[in-house]
Amino acid sequence: MVLNLIPVESPGIEYKQHFPVDPKNLPCKPIKVYENALEDRNKITSEFRNVTGIYLWHNKVTGEQYTGSGYNLSVRLADYYYPSNLLSNRKITRAIMKYGHSNFSVVILEVCGSKDSVSKETYLAREQFYIDLFKPALNINPIAGSSLGFKHTAETRQLLSEIRKGKPLSEDTIKRISEQLSGPLNPFYGKNHTVETLEKMSNSKIGKLNPMYGKEKSPEFIAQQKKDKTGANNPMFGQTHSSEVLAKLRKQIFVYDADTKKLIKVYPGTVIAKKDLKMGTDTLKRCCKTHEIYKGMIFSLTELSFDN
Repeated sequence: MVLNLIPVESPGIEYKQHFPVDPKNLPCKPIKVYENALEDRNKITSEFRNVTGIYLWHNKVTGEQYTGSGYNLSVRLADYYYPSNLLSNRKITRAIMKYGHSNFSVVILEVCGSKDSVSKETYLAREQFYIDLFKPALNINPIAGSSLGFKHTAETRQLLSEIRKGKPLSEDTIKRISEQLSGPLNPFYGKNHTVETLEKMSNSKIGKLNPMYGKEKSPEFIAQQKKDKTGANNPMFGQTHSSEVLAKLRKQIFVYDADTKKLIKVYPGTVIAKKDLKMGTDTLKRCCKTHEIYKGMIFSLTELSFDN
């Protein structure tokens, strides 16, 4: 659902969880309890889509809590895994960064209804009810919907400014983000895009939709691209493709007699075909694409079936 989520683990410290969440001891009956915000992050950020509701973050180490509301509950909960939110100066995000997501439980207190059927006044009133009920220590302000008293630190403001302006982040920040997005910690780990999604992604960058449409790459940029793929920087450096992979990479050229429509020859690749046929690369590509007759022959990248 969401790309760029950063689940935070405890920074080399093993905390004792003196205050595990117990639904029986809560002052109300919850809708659902996620015991571990690290292990359950995919469920937390996907199971309550398109509904408005109230949630609780519970620190299992200190017993401190935070109550909040979300117009779209799954999207709101995903905010607690995003870099820009984790870098904020709020008590709840500072606590998550200190103790790690694994030392927090997430409790869904109430689902108010579908997101388009509940007014902001309604769900803020319900949030206020739970703030008064739990008296959460991690809420900056006891008034629902208010950010009174919240300020970013100077360091955070500078970092967020650099992120928005596209300025390079410090090596420490890049390393931290990279570590938290590697392997099983990456929310897309072990998953694949569907064919439909891949097609949409491709179509979203065609023609004028492409950010590089109508622009030219600078000589410096082109030189850097070549450098990044040369020698040891090339992912295939020191490796060779198997014969099976090479066969797949090569484009077979099927050549047919234009009069009889019979297959004359199959070339294993374009290089051999254009050399043997004494054709230019562009001409061969065009003929394979359009199947136009060239010197009494028809060319194709796939086998053709002619109607009698």
